[in-house]
Amino acid sequence: MRFESTVPKRKKKHKLKNGVLISLTFLLVLTGLLLIFSPMIEQQLIVHRATKETATTAKQMKENQKAKVSYDNNTVQPASLTTLVENQIKNVSLPVIGLVSIPDLSVNLPIIKGDGYNTMLYGGGTMKPDEIMGQGNYAIASHHVSNVMGSRYDGILFSPLQRARIGQKVYLTDKVKVYVYQIDKILKVLPNQGEVILDVPGQQLVTLVTCYSDDTYRLIVQGKLIKTQVYDNTTAALFDQKFNQYWK
Repeated sequence: MRFESTVPKRKKKHKLKNGVLISLTFLLVLTGLLLIFSPMIEQQLIVHRATKETATTAKQMKENQKAKVSYDNNTVQPASLTTLVENQIKNVSLPVIGLVSIPDLSVNLPIIKGDGYNTMLYGGGTMKPDEIMGQGNYAIASHHVSNVMGSRYDGILFSPLQRARIGQKVYLTDKVKVYVYQIDKILKVLPNQGEVILDVPGQQLVTLVTCYSDDTYRLIVQGKLIKTQVYDNTTAALFDQKFNQYWK
């Protein structure tokens, strides 16, 4: 009788052990899949929101100039899937004040007032208060995004700046006017060399800032204003290009 009574207990222990093993295996597989696919998911969330924000109207852009924003770049951290999902659910507000386009690099992003975490997550953030397109040194920054294994997203946010060349055009617009700049400087600087975004007397510049993949240096792409145009059906096409943002 004692022998018979122990058989069910052993079966229960065996089933419990199998259940634990199955659960652990499932968690390991799930974790592995997240590690593999999370960079792709992150990219799609960024592209989806950035594309949506490029539709902001001229009237709303003007209104967004009044938004109170942060200029504390200490809040900027690498993009994370958790934050992107949270922002998607909360529909975090972004004060879009313009668009930036570099056709040669397939860059087409919203310009968002401020340089906080969420700002540079979806477009180019203004680096100084009260920046005005076509005046002074209009400085904007965004991420150079790399995945956990170090491979680059060649076409997302400001990652394409690594392929910038002298002579390429940078277009800014507030959907009233289009400001055309021509790249004439490409620099590699340390994070404390912030003077590159300061105004230069008598010059109208655009300065694009992003990180190198190791985050030790900053890549600076700078251009001079060469002309100003009206935002119409022709010039609007410069900002309607499809994103060349894909997984590699």
